[in-house]
Amino acid sequence: MSGSRNQFVFLAVIGVVGVVLYFANGPSEDEHRAKSHAQSIGDGERSETNPREFAGYECKLDCSGHEAGYKWAEEHGISDGDDCDRAGEHSNSPSFAEGCHAYVDGEPDPEQAADPDN
Repeated sequence: MSGSRNQFVFLAVIGVVGVVLYFANGPSEDEHRAKSHAQSIGDGERSETNPREFAGYECKLDCSGHEAGYKWAEEHGISDGDDCDRAGEHSNSPSFAEGCHAYVDGEPDPEQAADPDN
């Protein structure tokens, strides 16, 4: 029984290490989105429905990383820009950190600001 438990623990550790390495060394979320977006609309073509800026920060394609960082900061009550930088380092997404900074800097959520019902 001890041998199978040790084998399970060993395989679990290998799995966790593999996941960490995948996310630490893999392409960023923005790169994945950029590639799929370019394939869906064609190189050089821009969709008018996708914003190119989020609270003063330039977006590569769809601003989803900025939106995620803003919402994360809002949900966690982040008030220190250093927390945004650390979160951006761990998520491997500069746009996530920029969205977080937009929240910390007191910028209104661009999606809500653009909505006339708000």
